[in-house]
Amino acid sequence: MSTEKCANSAELLCPYTASLFRSSDCDRSKYKMKKLPKGINLKNSYKLFRQIPLMRLYKIGKRFEREPEQAVDEYKQLVKQDLAKLKELEVRGYDKAKGIHQYSHELFLAIQPSVEQEMGALFFSILNTFKAVDKKRRTENTQEIREEYDALCSGFEGDELMEINIAVNQLANKLGSDIWQQYSHENLDQLAERVEMNGSGLLMDLPSDFISAWREFLDTYGWDRDDQMFISSPSYRDDPIFLLTRLKQNVGIKCPSIKLQQQVAKRREVMKLQETRAASQRFRHPFMLKKIQKRNLILDKLMWMRNAPKLHISHAFGILRSEVLEVEKHLISTNRLEEKGDIFHLDLEEVDKALADEAYDLMALVRPRKVVYQRAKKSKECPILVDSRCRILRPDPPSQLDVEEGTLVGAAISPGTARGRVRIVNSPADRFEQGEVLAAVVTSPAWTPLFAGASAVILKMGGALQHGALCAREFGLSAVSNIDIHSVLETGMLVEVNGDTGTVKIIEE
Repeated sequence: MSTEKCANSAELLCPYTASLFRSSDCDRSKYKMKKLPKGINLKNSYKLFRQIPLMRLYKIGKRFEREPEQAVDEYKQLVKQDLAKLKELEVRGYDKAKGIHQYSHELFLAIQPSVEQEMGALFFSILNTFKAVDKKRRTENTQEIREEYDALCSGFEGDELMEINIAVNQLANKLGSDIWQQYSHENLDQLAERVEMNGSGLLMDLPSDFISAWREFLDTYGWDRDDQMFISSPSYRDDPIFLLTRLKQNVGIKCPSIKLQQQVAKRREVMKLQETRAASQRFRHPFMLKKIQKRNLILDKLMWMRNAPKLHISHAFGILRSEVLEVEKHLISTNRLEEKGDIFHLDLEEVDKALADEAYDLMALVRPRKVVYQRAKKSKECPILVDSRCRILRPDPPSQLDVEEGTLVGAAISPGTARGRVRIVNSPADRFEQGEVLAAVVTSPAWTPLFAGASAVILKMGGALQHGALCAREFGLSAVSNIDIHSVLETGMLVEVNGDTGTVKIIEE
């Protein structure tokens, strides 16, 4: 596979990764194999690929294309069943006789049926459709047509991630602005204590509807967290300050559901316009109308599923985390571990061994791993591509032809133009003020509340189907990616972000 094909495959999800494949550093002649690596042959490669149910996923995806409405109805019932199984396992907890490792298997087997449906729909229907729409968004000849395809890239009702965003916004605004004004980002721990005391009945000085909504939110979405695929990442349920930080960023912000309905209406208007146009040209392009109708059906009925697999897997991780934290408490109280967080330097099988054998020395495993972890945390960079000689591959400098001095060239991922002061954010728990330009390496669903108050978005990594671009479009924000934010930007800079041309102009340093 050529480097250009690798780059083209990566473009939709991450233009930065695509630029690495196209760079002079990624010279294929340097890395071309003369023979297969030791231990790898056609036989064991075939065995490996047989473990991936590609044909089953393909059939699932094609069924979603053929019968989207019926397939979605059946899928929704399946999700209800799988989430009910998860809830049963959460209530039951792990079986001490079988161990925490077996419990993790039970959790992920519970959601496997619905996740399999989601992955089939995503890889063999949704991605292909979105890739075609995004290509036209970037390459069509006229601005008018490009804007049409921009509209087709947003406004999808039923997206679970957007439902979480709406719930966060609604919860934030159930607490009066006079109460929020009493707390800065630095003393939200005091508000967390106040909320806890109101929840337990020791105080009654916060609105009862806020406390009820708080409980309901934690029951429904308490598993959500910053790094959703990492069990070590704190969740809303075990870190209320994290949730309060999200809420404070949403105070006074218009509910995302309003913008969503506008985008849904705009997308459907464009869909109807393109169908009408195709119908008028049916003699010159007899198959065009049917092709557009099929695409529109996928956009309307399936595209909202794009975040579902990650959220459902994250939900299972959240339940597993709660059990792991209980085990950690026990191991700390019996002096088997030294402090909170130590358990995340172990794998689940090692935890089970420790629970079965009191002589098993956990800290002998944990201490050297913590040293490596702390050293890694000090690194200012996490390379995307590293070769076998530990050489970090970097993209070639962007072309500055026809671009005025002080303008950074990236990739356009959400249309529009906006000005604001840059705030470089390394974690969704970092301070972020309304009206600032959100600058980050990459974002995940836990970052979504920050988009509510941002004026624009600049990313190092992220393509049209990555979280940052999807969120920027849902919130109507200009966004540009493929900008090395830590090298060329600083917090406080005044910039203009042009999501149509993919440029960031530095107005004031």
